Amino acid sequence: GVSMPMKNIERGIRACAPRIARSASNARQVAEAIMTTDTHRKEIAVEFKIGRSTVRIGGICKGAGMIQPGMATMLGFITTDAAIEPVALKRALKIATGKSFNRITVDGDMSTNDSVIALANGLAGNSKSEIRRPQFQNALNFVCLELAKMIVRDGEGASRFIALHLRGARNDGEAEAAARAIANSSLVRASWCGGDPNWGRILCALGYSKADVDETIVDVGYARPGTRKILFAFRRGRPTNVALKTLAKITAAPDFDVHVDLHRGRGEFVLYAADLTENYVAFNKGDITDPATLGG
Repeated sequence: GVSMPMKNIERGIRACAPRIARSASNARQVAEAIMTTDTHRKEIAVEFKIGRSTVRIGGICKGAGMIQPGMATMLGFITTDAAIEPVALKRALKIATGKSFNRITVDGDMSTNDSVIALANGLAGNSKSEIRRPQFQNALNFVCLELAKMIVRDGEGASRFIALHLRGARNDGEAEAAARAIANSSLVRASWCGGDPNWGRILCALGYSKADVDETIVDVGYARPGTRKILFAFRRGRPTNVALKTLAKITAAPDFDVHVDLHRGRGEFVLYAADLTENYVAFNKGDITDPATLGG
């Protein structure tokens, strides 16, 4: 890629830092300043009680393309007024990131500068011993997951948001491998773009994943978000009698869930993914005359 003018950037950081006061409008400006190919800012905040103290956690992030964090060109910044030891905050952030930013993919590409940073100033005045209660971890998990979902929904060219639920693997590692093989398959993602419940492509991706798969016992189904009713297109190794038109009513929606059960064990993994559209290709085909396209 093309090197950035770091001296100019450093001067800009020193100049703007004193101007960032404690106000919602300035926080929004920061969220907008870090945007690149994002179409809107991504921000969230929550407030909750720890003992008698009111604690707040807020977060902003950016990212739309080259998204499969392990940590891509994704940035996330979390702030809280909780009184918490650095080691405890790092541990809590690691747990939250594992349930959120490390469970998304827009295009399967990982870049070089992913970061999620948490800062705490302790002004809430809570007892540091109380931070061990689940409220803080649950709130941090929620903030990180909502920010991560915003990234997928704003993925470059994305028209659909898919929650992929993979269960029944021999272990969680194999469940993750199977889920990523499905969600990063160009054929699967193209079918999602067309609203096509093409379970054959899902089975194909399972076959070349690193998970132990027996196609004669696999289930593949679709559901509307937040519902327990799953319509299975493929069950125990055989196509079901559910009409494709019925399945397509689910997959034609901007949000839907995919459920895959390998029936090999208790391993499970949830991955949030986007479809592959013509707009993604048009956006990323690049322009050799534009240096900005050479870096990502």
